[in-house]
Amino acid sequence: MSELLGETEAFVDLVQQQFKDTHTWDMATLESGLREALLKDGCHILEGLLNQPNALGEHVPVGKLHENRSKRVQSLLGSFELSRGYYQTATDRIFAMDKLLGLTDSYTPGLAKMMCRAAGMDGSYEEAEETLKIYAGVDVPASQIRKMVQEIGPDIGQWGQDREETRCEAVPTLYVSYDGTGVPMRKEETKGRKGKQPDGTSRGREVKLGSVFTSREFDEEGYPIRDPGSTTYVASFDEAKDFGALIRQEARLRGLGCAERVSVLGDGAHWIWNLARINFPDARQILDFYHACEHLTVLASALFPGNTKKVSGQVKKWTRWLENDKVLEVVSEAGKALPHHGPRRKTASCEMGYFTKNAERMMYATFRKEGYFIGSGVVEAGCKAVIGKRTKQSGMFWKVYGAKNVLDIRCSVISNTFDQYWMHRRQAQMAALKAA
Repeated sequence: MSELLGETEAFVDLVQQQFKDTHTWDMATLESGLREALLKDGCHILEGLLNQPNALGEHVPVGKLHENRSKRVQSLLGSFELSRGYYQTATDRIFAMDKLLGLTDSYTPGLAKMMCRAAGMDGSYEEAEETLKIYAGVDVPASQIRKMVQEIGPDIGQWGQDREETRCEAVPTLYVSYDGTGVPMRKEETKGRKGKQPDGTSRGREVKLGSVFTSREFDEEGYPIRDPGSTTYVASFDEAKDFGALIRQEARLRGLGCAERVSVLGDGAHWIWNLARINFPDARQILDFYHACEHLTVLASALFPGNTKKVSGQVKKWTRWLENDKVLEVVSEAGKALPHHGPRRKTASCEMGYFTKNAERMMYATFRKEGYFIGSGVVEAGCKAVIGKRTKQSGMFWKVYGAKNVLDIRCSVISNTFDQYWMHRRQAQMAALKAA
C-alpha cells in the first residue's frame, strides 16, 4: 500500500519536517496539500485497477479483439491513462471498457454528473469551471462543460417525460401552474419574429415554465401549505399547444389521475386558460389574486386620472370586494364612472372586460373556504429562480437548443430528479453492453 500512496507519504514527510522546524501547523496548507496528494494517489490506484488484464470481468464481448488503444480519461480524482480493447462484435465495433465504465467522451460518470450540475446551477459555464476547480479540485474548461451539457441535455429532457416518479401517490390537491418569460437570443434565433424593440423586432424568445406541486396540510390560520419537496418544473420553447402536452404529462407523472382535486393557477393570460380547458378540463381555475389587484389599479387610474387619493381608496375598496366574491360589483361600480369617449374609456372598458371574463376565476372567498391557494407565486418565482437566474445574466445571448439543454438539466436538479436520471443512465449503459 505504501507504494500506492507515494504522493501522500511524501507530503506527510514534508509537513512533519516543517513542523520540526517551525513548531506550528499551517492548517490551510495542510488541508489543501493533503487533499491534492490524496487525489493524485487515488488517481494512480484507479489507473492500476482499471488497467488490470482482466478488468472487463464477465463483460468481455463475443467477438474479435483487434487491438488495445490508450485513452486519457478525466475523473473526479484526476486524469489517467486507460488501455482498453477494441472489439468487433456481430453488430458493431466497440470499446467495451468505455461502456462498462460509463464514459461520456473521456469523462467518468461522476465527473460528467458534476459538470452538468455545475453548469445548470451556476450562473455561467465559466462559473461552473471555477466551481469544479475550487470544490472538486479538477480542471475542466468551460468549453468542455458546455459540450457535456449539449450531450446530456437532450437525453435528460426526454427521460424526464417518461421517468418513473415516486411522488405520485393520491393527494388532496394537485396544483398546476405555468407562465412565460423571455430569454435573450442570438440574432439568428429571432429573425422574422415580432417583439417589443423600437423597430418591432424581438431580442429574445419566450420560454414557458410549468410547475406541479401538491398540498396536504394547512397552517394555523387555515391556509394551505405546499408539500416540502413536491415541486417539479418543466421548461420549453415550444408553442403553447405543444407545451400543453408537456405540462399535462408532468402532471400525470405527479399523480393527476389519483388526486382528489386539481387546480390550475395562472396570471390571466388567455393561453393559460386555453391550455387548462384542453389539458385539465376538470381543474378548478384560479386567477392569481395579486395580478387581479394590479388590474384594479389600472382600472381605477383610468377612471380617476390624477386623483391619487381617490385611486388609492377605490383600489382598497375593490380589493375587499374581490376578497369577498364581489368581482361583478366592481365591474358594475366602475361602469358608473366610465368616461364617454377617449383612451381612458378604452383602457377602463378593457379592464372591466378582464374582470367580467375571469369572474369565476376570482371567487377568492370561496377558494379560501375550500382550502385552495389563490396565488401563482410558485411559478412566478420559478421564472426568476429557474429561468432568469441562469439564462438572463449580463451579456448572455443563447441559441434555442443551448438554452433548452441547460434548462432541462437545471429543472431536473431543482425538481430532485437529477440523481435518478444518472441511475437510469447507468442501467441503460449496462443493458447496452450486455446486448453487444
